[in-house]
Amino acid sequence: MKKLYTLLFVAFAATMNAQTFTEWNFDDLVPATAMLPTTGSGTFSIIGGVEDSLTAGLMPAGNPSTGKAYSIKTFPATLTASGTAGYEFAVPTGAFPDPIYVTFDPRGSNTASRWQQYEYTTDGTNWIVLGNNGGLLTNAFTANPMVRLNLPAGCGGNDAFRFRIVSIFDPGTGDYSAVNYAGTPPSTYGTTGGTWRIDNVAFGQGTLAVQENEIAGLQVYPNPVTNGILNITTDNNDAKSVILFDVLGKQVINTTVTDQPINVASLNKGVYFVKITEAGKTATRKLVIK
Repeated sequence: MKKLYTLLFVAFAATMNAQTFTEWNFDDLVPATAMLPTTGSGTFSIIGGVEDSLTAGLMPAGNPSTGKAYSIKTFPATLTASGTAGYEFAVPTGAFPDPIYVTFDPRGSNTASRWQQYEYTTDGTNWIVLGNNGGLLTNAFTANPMVRLNLPAGCGGNDAFRFRIVSIFDPGTGDYSAVNYAGTPPSTYGTTGGTWRIDNVAFGQGTLAVQENEIAGLQVYPNPVTNGILNITTDNNDAKSVILFDVLGKQVINTTVTDQPINVASLNKGVYFVKITEAGKTATRKLVIK
């Protein structure tokens, strides 16, 4: 539970006392050259049978759109090969002791899997699941960097370290769910034509700290919730998109409110995460329901 709490918050983190030692900006037009690190040393590869997805034979737009991103296609068919296809980075960290972090900007087309799982290995063979993105992949680059992860002890000072991002089944359906999945089966994935892009990948030494909330006056209360009613208020009091996830990353509530309370009485007791978006700004809060 603590691990998932960290991962759902790191997308809104800021770097503190951090130093990048290896990065990829993918800005070369040719995939073979773009796969080479822009800074430092390491190896980037695509895994699980995916292929380069090019626009007129060249790399597609990245974040920002003046640059390029590495795009892949031909993901596994429905009900097959969860956790096998995606991106892999082999980054020697022997000269950089713990703590280690990674940041990157992901994007998916509407028919691509919206669920990304993060894994690492410290021996080059046995892969450990770090967590997942909660199914929050979108068909846009919306921030820079969009995902920031603090890596566990042992990833630093280790030339066998590797990190990968792979497509997994939606925990709520047991099959792939597309980026434009509306929450009601069947998913619109249904094809291997969906694409992923990744840009601005950086590995560094240091820690990532939670950034101050950008939504002015945001209040989420009561917390813990004891009467089945959740209130979310802000200084602007504009319409807010509110999404609740359980600790497994499954979406349990998706609604839009202004100043009205949200009924959470149907949810089981436990820990949840609330993603609030207002006027293009997003914040995430941990919520306890008793």
